[in-house]
Amino acid sequence: MNDLAPSVPCPAQAAPLSLLSALSGAFFGLGAIALGAAQSSSALVGFGVASLLQLPLSLSLWARIRAGLGNRGLERELRIFRFVSVALRLLALCLAVVGIGQLLDRQAPEPGLAAPGLALLALSLLALLWRAKLPLAEAHPSLALDGARARVQVELAAILLAGVLAGRWFPLADGATALALALRLYLAGRSMALLGAVKAACGGCGSGCGC
Repeated sequence: MNDLAPSVPCPAQAAPLSLLSALSGAFFGLGAIALGAAQSSSALVGFGVASLLQLPLSLSLWARIRAGLGNRGLERELRIFRFVSVALRLLALCLAVVGIGQLLDRQAPEPGLAAPGLALLALSLLALLWRAKLPLAEAHPSLALDGARARVQVELAAILLAGVLAGRWFPLADGATALALALRLYLAGRSMALLGAVKAACGGCGSGCGC
């Protein structure tokens, strides 16, 4: 692969937004995992792991943006893409198994205000981040894919918030939320696998190159 492929003009806010995505993934990932472990919530832990999986993707894109979004670093990004797509599907499988187990055993996490607060904060900040990335989609296919991943994170946060709120009245909501998260994560992982194959075939230009 030619590392000397020409770079493309990139919006000035693209690199900071990718870095913010990495920081938010680390913050909400670690926070949700810690809170989920304390409250025995599989949905919170699953959301946390999914958030942490965005870290390598965001940092790889940040590095490519700083290099001009040419082919430099593309092979590394494709390897990360494949790893995350497999990891998301494995996480979906684990969440589905745990969620079904919770429903069968009628297990419910300990109630509290921390989980709804974290979910609401995640939904609010991730939605703002996604909206900020929308105008960048036309600049480069890699930025369009980043915007699509940001939308998935918003959807996961919305599912989590709905689940933790429902859990205040329906104790088995955490297991159902884990199953809903598992379905969305599986679809996201499968989509990433397909897009990764297209991205590799097109030499990094994604699905909009016409090649």
